[in-house]
Amino acid sequence: MIKNGRKDELKLLYKCFVREDTNLSKIIHCLNEYIEEKGKSIVTDEKLQAEPENFSQKLLDFKAEIDDLIIHSFSSNLRFEKGRDTSFQQFMNINANTPVYIATYTDKEMRQGIQGLSNEQIDERLTAIVRLFCCFSGRDLYVKKYQDYLSVRLLNKTMISTEAEEMMISKLKMELGINAVNKMT
Repeated sequence: MIKNGRKDELKLLYKCFVREDTNLSKIIHCLNEYIEEKGKSIVTDEKLQAEPENFSQKLLDFKAEIDDLIIHSFSSNLRFEKGRDTSFQQFMNINANTPVYIATYTDKEMRQGIQGLSNEQIDERLTAIVRLFCCFSGRDLYVKKYQDYLSVRLLNKTMISTEAEEMMISKLKMELGINAVNKMT
């Protein structure tokens, strides 16, 4: 059911077993296995590794798919959310270049991807990137690459929106703490 995206059936299954901890643990385990299996196939795909933007977009799409599944089928149950986060951390750290790829994707979004979008749409995209950022251990590498790209955007005046840049920095401040991000600004 998980592999086929049968959200309504999963919702019924969840409602039946929500009170029985043993069965709920089995469902969480199955979901975690699915996340790790599919995620590992994304981060180890050589074709995607050759194209950082596609690599990152696949990860963002997969994260959105799983988030939607947990909201719709499992009523945003905290145990499912913790399992999702742990599973994402497991597979995202397999590829040491994941932080660099996501920073490259962020740079592309800041130069081209957010053009013509409303502030709400920009916020959604940046939030999705930061949620993905939370799942890997190479945060310092991401911040370094993001800082390099930010510098280039500022020097070459290729950024589309100062507000979007400030929004991204404030999101990073919330995740990393003010001291870590103040070095960038």
